[in-house]
Amino acid sequence: MRAENTLILFTKTPQICRVKTRMHPHLSHRECLYLHSNLTSHAINQFKSNNHFKLIIYTTDIYKSLHLYPRDIIIKQQSGINLGLKMNNAIKQEIKNTRRVVLIGSDFLTLDINYVISAFRSLSKINDIVIGPTLDGGYGLIGMQKHNDSLFENIPWGTSDVFEKTISTAYKHGRKVNILDKISDVDTIEDLIQSKQLDILPEWGDSLVQNHAIN
Repeated sequence: MRAENTLILFTKTPQICRVKTRMHPHLSHRECLYLHSNLTSHAINQFKSNNHFKLIIYTTDIYKSLHLYPRDIIIKQQSGINLGLKMNNAIKQEIKNTRRVVLIGSDFLTLDINYVISAFRSLSKINDIVIGPTLDGGYGLIGMQKHNDSLFENIPWGTSDVFEKTISTAYKHGRKVNILDKISDVDTIEDLIQSKQLDILPEWGDSLVQNHAIN
């Protein structure tokens, strides 16, 4: 029997000098690692125990990640030569065993369980695809009921055109899309400062800001 809903959490394996590199030199490499690890833990703690969906973690290096996450959560290896192929392959794999798949990143403080639940609920006969755009022109959530390779092809990953290009592709292929409220990620030092100003930064993030007198 197919599961109803599956949430894919996409994250990088925490390795020094390989995560949150855009924060350096404002933060040391070890602080960048600390920030990334806590953002991922923040996401896992929100989504690991609920009655609405099954959580699966897709990481960049499964062998270095197995001991880092709760043992009762399924962990799988990302595969593909770029972000688009990696997301595409993960969704293609999980859609075989579930009715609805939603994929999210791990860098968001404003992407909470209510946001994810609303994404699943919006997938219906009316909406084929759901997407949560980010303030910088990308997206932090994408979900669907039927797999579609085209949504991940010829997308300028890492630019401010990702969301618009993805939406344009979806409409071109006759897909009905539900667009959620914009969310903000924590990818640059400016994002960290803004999270502090909005009073949504957990205590571990406050310490990073205070240690460097960032304001």
